[in-house]
Amino acid sequence: MSKPKKSLRAAADPTFLVGDVGGTNTRLAIYSAAGRSPLAEAVLASREHATFEGAAKQFLEEASAAPPSIAVFAIAAPIVKGTATFTNLSWHLDERALARRLGIGKVLLINDLTASARGCLLTPPASLIPLTEARPARRGQNIAVIAAGTGLGQARLIWTGSEHTALPTEGGHRDFAPRNPLEIEVLQFLFGRYPDHVSYERLVSGMGIGNLYDFFVAGGGDVAVPPAVAARLAGEDRNAAITELGLARAHLPAEQAVDLFASIYGAEAGNLALGELALGGVYVTGTIAHHILPARREIFLEAFRAKGRFRELLSRIPIAVVTDPLVNRRGALAVARETLG
Repeated sequence: MSKPKKSLRAAADPTFLVGDVGGTNTRLAIYSAAGRSPLAEAVLASREHATFEGAAKQFLEEASAAPPSIAVFAIAAPIVKGTATFTNLSWHLDERALARRLGIGKVLLINDLTASARGCLLTPPASLIPLTEARPARRGQNIAVIAAGTGLGQARLIWTGSEHTALPTEGGHRDFAPRNPLEIEVLQFLFGRYPDHVSYERLVSGMGIGNLYDFFVAGGGDVAVPPAVAARLAGEDRNAAITELGLARAHLPAEQAVDLFASIYGAEAGNLALGELALGGVYVTGTIAHHILPARREIFLEAFRAKGRFRELLSRIPIAVVTDPLVNRRGALAVARETLG
């Protein structure tokens, strides 16, 4: 865990503990009720901690912080009756148990994409990379949010007539629907790995990059992988190495994987936009989007719009990549302040 960074300003009362809790990293921060900058913050490697409770306790101790009044944690898992069990991590969280064990008055668990959706509406323009001429409209229409990371998250911002209401989904676990003969072959390949269910998350996520690369390598016959490439792929983050090689067009199977990833990502983003009638736009969050989509913009947009009779409608929907790494934390903080009233 990185050592908490603390400001010199004395903590105000009440304070909020907010967190973005994912399968790879957990970002925690303490804010005063009115403060814009955190009083303390840290980034944890999620898999290095047996429980979230232990990680949170360590953070609070190292930050020398009094128990916050309210904690809001954005969780990469569905929230059911105040509890969450991670899809891609062996943690189980319970609001009441966390409040008791951490000594916090109130703990709220919210879906990470709900927090991301809220945060997108608060993200400064400098943290947006438009993929279309127009940017998503922050008033007047529904908006969709999609994020490929450790998994594939999706959410909706429903316009009520006066404001947006953020609602979570688990749409990333929908059945993958191949669009052409090549993707039918991909589906058949992945059934060998996931015989019970092949979802979009198996292709559009960090693991998805690796799955697509393996598919193209398997289809390439006995073509040898160059030693320099093999060395990079043997590193700590294989999927990141595949992405870097693919973006640089330095290794054909990696290039093919990145291109197909961008296309399937665009197709599923288009499905989400249709399902939510997201005429206000689509926000694409997460570091994977930041790295890949600006470089493969045309591939993404063509797949997004290729919906037959609805092509013209989808061509009018604005899309932007959100580069702000704290977008989920912004959303969690907004919920904490609303909870305080």
